[in-house]
Amino acid sequence: MANPPSGNITFLFTDIEGSTKLAQHFPDSLPVSLEIHHSIMREAIESCNGFVFEIVGDAFCASFENTIDAVNASYMAQRKLNSEKWKEVVIKVRMGIHRGKAEWNGKRYMGYITLARAQRVMSAAYGGQVLISEDAYNQLTAKENTKISYRDLGERRLKDLIQPVKIFQLISKELPSDFPPLITLDARPNNLPVQLTSFIGRKEEIEKVKELLINTHLLTLTGPGGAGKTRLSLQVGADVIDDFANGVWFVELAPLIDPVLLPQEILKELGIKEEIKKTSEETLTAYLKDKEMLIILDNCEHLIEACAVLTEKLLKACPNLKIIATSRESMKCIGEQTHSILSLEIPNPKEELSLEQLAQYESVRLFIERALTVNEKFRVNNENAPALAGICSQLDGIPLAIELAAARTKVLTVEKIYERLSNRFSLLTGGIRTALPRQQTLKALIDWSYDLLTEPEKILWGRLSVFNDGWTLESAEEICSDDKIEKNEVFNILSLLVEKSIIIFDEKNERYSILETLKHYGTNKLKETNETNNLFQRHLYYYMELSELAEPKLAETEAQFWLNKLEKEHGNLQSAIEWSLKEGYFEEGMRLAGALAMFWDIRGYFSIGRRLLESMFGNTKGVSKPVIGKALNCTGTLAYNQGDYQQAMKFHEESLALYRELKDKDGIATSIGNMGIVAYEQGDYERARKLCEERLVYKREIGDKGSIASSLSDLGNMAYDQGDYEQARKFHEESLALRQEIGNKRGIANSMNNLGNVSYNQGDYEKAQKLYEESLVLKREVGDKKGIAISLHNLGIITYIRGNYKQSQNFYEESLALVREIGSKSGIADTLYDLGNIEFKQGDYAQALKLYEESLTLRREIGNKLGMVYCVMGLAAIASVKHYYTRAACLLGFVDAALQSMSTVFERDEFILYEQVINVLHNKLSDEEFFKHCDEGKKLTLEQAAELALNPDK
Repeated sequence: MANPPSGNITFLFTDIEGSTKLAQHFPDSLPVSLEIHHSIMREAIESCNGFVFEIVGDAFCASFENTIDAVNASYMAQRKLNSEKWKEVVIKVRMGIHRGKAEWNGKRYMGYITLARAQRVMSAAYGGQVLISEDAYNQLTAKENTKISYRDLGERRLKDLIQPVKIFQLISKELPSDFPPLITLDARPNNLPVQLTSFIGRKEEIEKVKELLINTHLLTLTGPGGAGKTRLSLQVGADVIDDFANGVWFVELAPLIDPVLLPQEILKELGIKEEIKKTSEETLTAYLKDKEMLIILDNCEHLIEACAVLTEKLLKACPNLKIIATSRESMKCIGEQTHSILSLEIPNPKEELSLEQLAQYESVRLFIERALTVNEKFRVNNENAPALAGICSQLDGIPLAIELAAARTKVLTVEKIYERLSNRFSLLTGGIRTALPRQQTLKALIDWSYDLLTEPEKILWGRLSVFNDGWTLESAEEICSDDKIEKNEVFNILSLLVEKSIIIFDEKNERYSILETLKHYGTNKLKETNETNNLFQRHLYYYMELSELAEPKLAETEAQFWLNKLEKEHGNLQSAIEWSLKEGYFEEGMRLAGALAMFWDIRGYFSIGRRLLESMFGNTKGVSKPVIGKALNCTGTLAYNQGDYQQAMKFHEESLALYRELKDKDGIATSIGNMGIVAYEQGDYERARKLCEERLVYKREIGDKGSIASSLSDLGNMAYDQGDYEQARKFHEESLALRQEIGNKRGIANSMNNLGNVSYNQGDYEKAQKLYEESLVLKREVGDKKGIAISLHNLGIITYIRGNYKQSQNFYEESLALVREIGSKSGIADTLYDLGNIEFKQGDYAQALKLYEESLTLRREIGNKLGMVYCVMGLAAIASVKHYYTRAACLLGFVDAALQSMSTVFERDEFILYEQVINVLHNKLSDEEFFKHCDEGKKLTLEQAAELALNPDK
């Protein structure tokens, strides 16, 4: 079928009965039978206008425009399966037909409720049986296939727990018609409540819970309110009902206040009357003693002790009884198995996801399905997809919160809902009227948990809301303790909040966290006190001291430990700076930001760091000049890393002026050195060299070994670009020795990389590659994203030179992904250029042209002069292979003059390309023509050459 059906359509789902046992008993002969089965199914479906959209193992999933086609396909398939002369393995297939709404998105169907119900209809059948839901049956007429009739099996409760559905069985003289009772909830006694909506997602978690239940008699599902504990327990109960001869029984405890009445509540749900001269507990125990039964005790947290005592007594006396309990905290009974219910999977709102990728997340699917129930016209598109991802993320994947948000699509767009989540407790109201009161609004849901806490637990919950993206025990003890909660009490209270599913503890990272929705609730509770300003001030001072303690460690042997520590605390560090700006703690905020600059540089947080630092320069009232000078320098470095050389130079010059005023030699040296690095990138090599030499004099005078090593490294890079490789090697070896002495792992990696560059240009490729690889290992250990990208880039160059273009391209693409992530424009431009070289070498001149042009445009934007010259060289090569020889000669003349004016030389791979173009032009042009056009090119400015290269027809 060219165009799969969409809209209101019919589905046929099939499955081989007992396929697992067949695989165990007939491992050798089953594949032959499966091949026959697949052939029969596909032929029957496709000959009846069906579309097979998925085959999962031996299960077929097909769609049809019309129900009669699905019926005919099932009839044809069952006839052939029934008449097949199976040799050893007899295949029997159960089939289910259901009709409903579903949209084809190009790769799969969207319409979870319809698909899930089709699956459940099929699951109720036996091998050889075809079941049809009433929704599908209503489209049929008796005349469409006279060989088929239908038997009304009545209304049946399928195991998806939503409303009962009338089921019909396909009847034909050519097929078996007598089967056992349908595999539905009606087959076992139960009181499982009908659900108004289908259960979405958690497929793996359901299997996990069912597996745990096999090996225990008490399984407690824990998790925060709204996480879906009740719904999950009901679905598990429905799935395993056939394992319990006396059924599955659900006991809702939320309305129960008096723990003494717990046994009576269970008796009432079981439909058992109390016996004379027996307590309700004795009556219950006597009834359950010989029963094979599963009882679900829902919402035990407010009666936790009574539930624990009764549960333990019942399980000791009733060997075939099993209990699933749902609670914010465990019962702590003997033999109890606990399972924490996590929120639904959520997308990262910062990632650009396609609509198909977005729909893979359970939280998104839940939102869509629930939105469709209140607004049939609801659709996800490219415009509202980012807001939808943001909603699911902000609501932590909490099912109830997402359902409440989806209900608002009746009156608000997805974008408006997302905008209003800052006031989520007012927005997310209006749940199902028949639900428990605490399930009708998000606030009521969390109030239920809050009201069960002790006063110290309530206080600490509010105080913990000052943290952003988690915290450690030490930070909670320092920031959240006072005369109400002593420091040594914080751990115990935290532990209790973890047990009650308010706080999450990550044992691996030894960090605590809280769901965003619970954090908002805590924030609101904190605002009701007079503690807010004091808590945030303590938060600011704690993280300012942490960052200043870490800063010098980032250039020492402990760098990796401190980088990782700062990474984990990055959310707190950012929020502390933002609060300092808002509340006027400018000195502290700028100190904190300045201390983080090296971390931001190493980990590639250029835009975050620059935004925070620049936001502080609007109000420096009361901030000391040394703090401002350092902040200016740091901002300049981050701007440099983004390729914004003009602004970088401005910040460094302002910093230098301040430091000269203060007569601060160390600050002066740092500013001068940074100006030299920027001047180097702008192509002003003479000024760059003088500035770096001046910095080196200052740093030697101060005795700062780390900065001396950096100065030597910068001078080595300048000597390298000017072709003085021996001098470059001396600088880099001296720099390496100093960095090894002080244990600066990042610096050691950079020196190794630089020495690799020297070896590469001297033709020792093997040594160069070894140095690049060693450098990459160290950079990965430190987590230096910019450095990792550079090493990958250099490995791309060395493998390119050695002729391994595929490997080279892989290195470049990995590097490109990193520099795009950190926003390094110069890194992006460099990598695009080198990818262009690979395409040129392999003869794809159109792609090479595109990449060279992209790189030149970017380098032109950031003012990277040497990079622009390289790109012009690449475009000259393109012109030569496209027979534009005079233009190529003109561009080549410009390149010669530009390199000479910069006192620099080509690197090895560029020189090879340069010679190739020269040879072509000498073969195609006379000496007179060649030198004439070369001379024309030598008169061009850099901008004119770039314009000619990009727009040759102008």
